[in-house]
Amino acid sequence: MTSTRSYPLLRAVVIAVAYLATFTNAFSASTSTVATNNSSCASSSSLSSSLISAEDIQKISRGGVAIIPNWLPPHLITSMHDDAQQLFNSGQFRPDGLTNTAIKEQGFSGKADRQTFRGDGNNGGGGWDSNVGDIATRKEFADKMRELRVQLAKALHRPTLATEGTLRHEMTYNWYEPGAKLGRHLDEHHEETKGSRGWLLPTRRSVTWLVYLNEGWTKEEGGALRCLLPRSDDSMRLNNVQVGSHEGNLQVGWVNNGVDPVFLDVFRESGGAALYHVVRSNGNSNNEEKEERQILSVRDFNVPSQPIDFAQFLNEEVRESFAQISTARLDPRFAGAAVAVNNDNNSNATIANHHHDFDCSDEPNILDVIPTAGTLVLFDSVSLPHLVREVTGKRQRIAATGWFHEDSQFSLESM
Repeated sequence: MTSTRSYPLLRAVVIAVAYLATFTNAFSASTSTVATNNSSCASSSSLSSSLISAEDIQKISRGGVAIIPNWLPPHLITSMHDDAQQLFNSGQFRPDGLTNTAIKEQGFSGKADRQTFRGDGNNGGGGWDSNVGDIATRKEFADKMRELRVQLAKALHRPTLATEGTLRHEMTYNWYEPGAKLGRHLDEHHEETKGSRGWLLPTRRSVTWLVYLNEGWTKEEGGALRCLLPRSDDSMRLNNVQVGSHEGNLQVGWVNNGVDPVFLDVFRESGGAALYHVVRSNGNSNNEEKEERQILSVRDFNVPSQPIDFAQFLNEEVRESFAQISTARLDPRFAGAAVAVNNDNNSNATIANHHHDFDCSDEPNILDVIPTAGTLVLFDSVSLPHLVREVTGKRQRIAATGWFHEDSQFSLESM
């Protein structure tokens, strides 16, 4: 199957459906009782028995990282660690490389790569609820994460995060042997950049979460989550537009030194695409915020196949300040879909050609998170590149990880 751009009639139908969805979303937003005129881009009202603070909600909304120590109670840390150990010993973990072809194309090694329990192993599937290991412990954890997800849906104004569904929200265990690591990547990309794999699914990754299960872990043992922030704390405070997505259009970059997110709209009346950022101002005497798009691209364009450089489509005034979140050089999975489809026999070589400093030590804004037991980490899945540094200690690095999904802007499955 090829991109919808290969079929003009299908493309027209897609645009019509997308416009209807956009209108519906806009109408829902206009009737919402949630205030939208605060600079946090997200609700800061307190929630009863809240599992996350307003300050942490702001961090996620602005493209930062929420780090909450001691979030998971001790009994769950112990029982989940033991459950992961039992599942690993019984062969329930699988290789999990960045292109999801870890065994064949990437030359998987248990001593160098991540392994994951998804509940799709030797017992017929079932996901996190699979009939293996300590089912009661995983259910208790899932109930806690469900409560967190519902609170995030309200506080981040992402209502479809709260929708239930077996395939909507991913929950896994990750296992890193000593020496293992995971390269720089992004957890979600704009569907139009995925080639033949785009626009297939009804939901997308929205919020990434990790909960660590390593008692007494120290910095010297390595395995830190390295977050590659787009800008400094000062620039982050200047941002008043929520990152990740705007009216269903996913973010692909930043302008103005990482202050303003840049979104890609591929459902223009022209049938082409445009890059834009959002400008907010006081629209009337009641201090109600007015929001409008400012188009940054020279003209509407067709999104090319990978590798993609969006800077070529931008006005000269903003081109120099534009920073693309994912490129073929920085993120092998960004180009991975095209590599896998167009060059199956040489995908590993293509990825290798884009290799650079594994730890991204030259990045200006780095945040390392030590995987200490009980710590919860949350960030937007679309806007924050990250990696896992090499485990240098003598024991395994174990975590529960996953993604909360929200509805996609459009999917072929819904037609």
